[in-house]
Amino acid sequence: MKKRILLSLASFFVMTAMWASLADAYQIYVEAANGKTGATAELTLNMDNKLAIGIWECTLVLPEGVTYKDVAIVDGRYPEGYNAVIIGVPSNDNEVHITCYGEEGVTLTGTKGAVATVTVEIASTVEPKDYIVTVKNAKLTEPNGSIHEDGKKIREFTWTIEQGEEPGIKGDLNGDEKVDIADAVCVLNAMAGEQVQGNPDVNGDGNVDIADFVAILNIMAGGE
Repeated sequence: MKKRILLSLASFFVMTAMWASLADAYQIYVEAANGKTGATAELTLNMDNKLAIGIWECTLVLPEGVTYKDVAIVDGRYPEGYNAVIIGVPSNDNEVHITCYGEEGVTLTGTKGAVATVTVEIASTVEPKDYIVTVKNAKLTEPNGSIHEDGKKIREFTWTIEQGEEPGIKGDLNGDEKVDIADAVCVLNAMAGEQVQGNPDVNGDGNVDIADFVAILNIMAGGE
């Protein structure tokens, strides 16, 4: 009787160890620097993988007020000839499904570290505080078609969003909280090579010229 109990316990511990090993064989998690309201930020997707990958995918759940913009692979992480293609498909509920695949017959194996960066935009109305970014439905498909899921199912990252710079009044170059002829003079001064307090490129075309002077006059007349 004791022998059977000991054998059962041994089998239980072996199965538990095997399950833990499989659960840790593939995982995707998020890391990021603090974000700022009214600005873009990057979230880094990290992978810890012990298997051969043909395709990897996951769903990223963003906080309210944070909008997905783009996803890109991390250079140097993928093997030569893999030619990674990565696609992000956002939905209306702050989720984006990310899929990455390479050339047929070329696999990604033994990866630990950053594999992709996700660019997001944080609305200026977001309250500065800690938020949760979630990775779920992470799975990989081996070249033979076998599918493996992250054993933890859901992984959460606490992301701090800080107060960004308060948006100023467009065209208020001297910082007196109004747009008037003094700001138009600032544009003329900037065109002459002088340093001014605000951004003299009022129309945002990358140049400081007479068009910016006209933009100031339009704002003074009630335009934008």
